[in-house]
Amino acid sequence: MAAEKPVILLVNGPNLDQLGKRDPAHYGSFTLADVERAFAEKCAELGVEPRFFQSGCEGELCHAIHEARDYASGIVINAGAYTHYSYALLDALAMARIPVMEVHISDIHAREPFRRISVIQPACVGQVCGLGLRSYLEGLERLVREHVLPAAGRGGASGGGAPGPDRGLEEARAGIDRCNAELVSLLRRRLDLSARVVESKARTGKEIYDPAREAEIVASVRELATPAYASAAAAMISTMMRLSRERQYDYLMARGAEDFRAAAGLPRRADGSLAGVRRVAFAGTAGSYSAMAAKRLFPDAERMPSPSFAAACDRVARGDAQAAVLPLANTTGGPVDTVYRLLRHNLHVARSADLEIRHCLAAVPGARLADVKTVSSHPQALAQCSRAVHENGWGTEPAENTAFAAAAVAKKGDPSFAAICSPEAAEANGLDVLDASICDTACNATRFVAVTRELLVTPDASRLGLLLQLPDKAGSLAAVLDVFVDRALNLSSICSQPVPERPWEYAFFIDVNAPALDPDALAAVYQLERELPAVRIIGWYGG
Repeated sequence: MAAEKPVILLVNGPNLDQLGKRDPAHYGSFTLADVERAFAEKCAELGVEPRFFQSGCEGELCHAIHEARDYASGIVINAGAYTHYSYALLDALAMARIPVMEVHISDIHAREPFRRISVIQPACVGQVCGLGLRSYLEGLERLVREHVLPAAGRGGASGGGAPGPDRGLEEARAGIDRCNAELVSLLRRRLDLSARVVESKARTGKEIYDPAREAEIVASVRELATPAYASAAAAMISTMMRLSRERQYDYLMARGAEDFRAAAGLPRRADGSLAGVRRVAFAGTAGSYSAMAAKRLFPDAERMPSPSFAAACDRVARGDAQAAVLPLANTTGGPVDTVYRLLRHNLHVARSADLEIRHCLAAVPGARLADVKTVSSHPQALAQCSRAVHENGWGTEPAENTAFAAAAVAKKGDPSFAAICSPEAAEANGLDVLDASICDTACNATRFVAVTRELLVTPDASRLGLLLQLPDKAGSLAAVLDVFVDRALNLSSICSQPVPERPWEYAFFIDVNAPALDPDALAAVYQLERELPAVRIIGWYGG
């Protein structure tokens, strides 16, 4: 009886079901069906069996990867935007314990800075990008020929007998173990020397981070190594210098770190409370999602409608309200850029809440779906319903808020003009619901945050929000991420925004999973403050 063919699972993440409609300059004119058809043909050529899965929901992707452990010999994955910040996918791929090949249609290394980072790469055996549809086929062939078929030949994928002992491999591993012991001994000596260095710097007032000195050291190490090992030697010594700096910053932290400006507004204890919030501002009117989030976060407070996100924040700045509730990011539409820009100006996140979003299509009484020619809503809602908009050929009219869009439709009284809004907003404005659910995905949620003037840290705080301004040089974001990795701190989100006064430079909003006033998180912030142009704590919050 012939052995069963190895199964290869092709996983596509958010927005890849929109291929053919989405930005052809980067993603071509082919569709997801074209990708799967070509993938299946290549699988037949390679003697493997394809399976396919696509979703815009992070949890569904993780579940599909978990299930693949039971039947697949390998995974080819294009995780879309999750590539750059989904540590949940990284964990799922690592747990799968089968070879994974990462692929991308465009060249992510030649695009925006945030796209150049792949957090899932450590769980993958390789990466293929920039070849359009061929990225899938090249990645599949490399995965099968280099990892799946060799494993099957050893009895891995096809269930054959276990291989015999490989004496050469055992001897090499023993040698590696000896090298590791030597390296650890040398690392301890080097870190001990760094402790002596920081004592001298503390006395003389010299900065711990000296980029010019470190560049000289890297250059000298490159010269010591042969050309074949120069890059590896430079990477190794750069890592050691970073670890040495961390040890020196820890020394200063232990002495009080009186120059720690970012922590100046932090309380000594995590005993903050939002119980005193009596008035809360939000953008929109009755039936807006912000109104629902405000009710969930502050059920007993007076809720104050506002014409815009900025106006809600102004109420807090003037003292008319103690908090404002703002939408920060959506699982389908991504970050709300306007809100991130507002967070750059002396407001602090005190609490968060996730709200399920179910958009409906609403029009004046008597209107039919066939009558609709134009839809109005907030740009985020339009993006979350882009499939329905495209398939129906509707024109779009942006609104400041989904509830304002419903009010505008009611006021205009035109059956060809509809709103994408909540069912509550439709009811509040006397509109008929023509389609009860027009979101691109059933998994659609928005994270709302409550912002205050004061930096409050509640006892249940579990997320540290940071605003970082990075220097315009290669590897600056990777260097920041390494600081968190070294201290075993997990990032739950990262979002970039251009710095208006500095063209082509970006500020990054980063959320770090850390309990209130966690010493390791504070140490990381202290180091970043000393090495970056600007660092600000925008909140240490729960929810």
